[in-house]
Amino acid sequence: MAEREPLSGADNAWRRMGTTTNLMTITGVLTFEETVGYEEFCARLEERLLRFDRFRHRVGGQRRRLLRPYWEPVEQFDVHNHVYDIALPEPADQSRFEQFVGTLMSRPLGESRPLWEVYLVDNVGPDDGNAAVVRINHSVGDGFALLYVMLGLVDNPDKLEFPIGGVSAPPPPGPDEAGGGTDSEDPMDRERSGLLGTARTVARAVRTGYDLLTMPDEPDTSLTGDLGPTKRAAWTRRIDVSRVKAVGAAHDATVNDMFLAATAGAIRRVLEERGEDTAGLELRWTVPVNLRPMAERTESLGNYFGLVFLPIPVGTRDLDRRIELVRERMDLQKAGVEAFLMYKLLDVGGYVPEPVQQYLMGVFEGVATGIVTNVPGPVGGAEFAGKEISDMIFWVPQGNDQGLGISIISYNGSVRVGIAADANLLPEPRLMADAFETELDELFEELDA
Repeated sequence: MAEREPLSGADNAWRRMGTTTNLMTITGVLTFEETVGYEEFCARLEERLLRFDRFRHRVGGQRRRLLRPYWEPVEQFDVHNHVYDIALPEPADQSRFEQFVGTLMSRPLGESRPLWEVYLVDNVGPDDGNAAVVRINHSVGDGFALLYVMLGLVDNPDKLEFPIGGVSAPPPPGPDEAGGGTDSEDPMDRERSGLLGTARTVARAVRTGYDLLTMPDEPDTSLTGDLGPTKRAAWTRRIDVSRVKAVGAAHDATVNDMFLAATAGAIRRVLEERGEDTAGLELRWTVPVNLRPMAERTESLGNYFGLVFLPIPVGTRDLDRRIELVRERMDLQKAGVEAFLMYKLLDVGGYVPEPVQQYLMGVFEGVATGIVTNVPGPVGGAEFAGKEISDMIFWVPQGNDQGLGISIISYNGSVRVGIAADANLLPEPRLMADAFETELDELFEELDA
């Protein structure tokens, strides 16, 4: 990579979308079975993470009106300046840890230095272990790019198995490695021809674009409204992914379908607990769609995903019917076209003056309640510096005026659901996490009957 490299349109768009009330920061937690020491942790990052240029580059040129900002190297970069060694006050239980994660979600990452940080927390996780809370600005890369980074940090990335095909790890570091590379071709050429080629006619793409621009606003609920700077975090217990698959197979549905159906049910429970009428209620949720296969990811990272606005049947109590509706609406062909159009809108938005991007994104304010995303992690376990990674959790940023995020990640046979919420809308996200667990328990009753 050159000394200075302009941000891509999509990366710049996501950087600009960050506000004091909705930061564009991805947050994740790794817990370890045994304690990973501070110097040991920093040494692994020095060896593996810094192969990705964006972790030792900052954003420059933000004040240029007509030109995009650029990535530039930080002189005398020291990884220790981005890793903090702390311990939570007692009782260091899940509630205290959730509060700590929410506090971090409320703090912006300054653009005067590389846009990431890690907190190594000593007294949480397993009895003999600790945890790392990782925060990365969305302009660095999307969820799949950061999965690619994770693959480069673990001890044996080539031995990891994933529930989706085409997942590849970064090449091992070599003595002459110069850092991240870039593609010689337009990174979206294949996606453009592939996705548009699946549409039966160009008219379908035009119709999809029209539908996007004419979406009505969401119904008024207590989960929409003015956002504030304070965020909250929670997560569910471990969920056995094999049981979710078994129920899904009985309904001819995917794991993703099952979790979307559970999302609808969990939201209904929270709203009804607040005394709100949910009869016939449908709420639109933003669903990210990956547009670049993992096998084609490179160390330049970046954002290569689009967005689909999916209405989910919150007011449908019958579980079978709810799953059926979700399965029907998650039409892969239509979703691919819609996601590609949204990607191109964001990409263009990052090239035009910021007020123009704000106008473009303003078209989509009020059209979704939140975002729900699903990232497939390793099927088996992984180790970091010889220590077993016991758990993975993450939270996606919401964007625009959305104040609720539901993030699903699978790892080593289990699934965790992370809830990120604006304190003005859902001051106790534990309520949503509990509602999720109740919904999933009802799903599993089919297996136990």
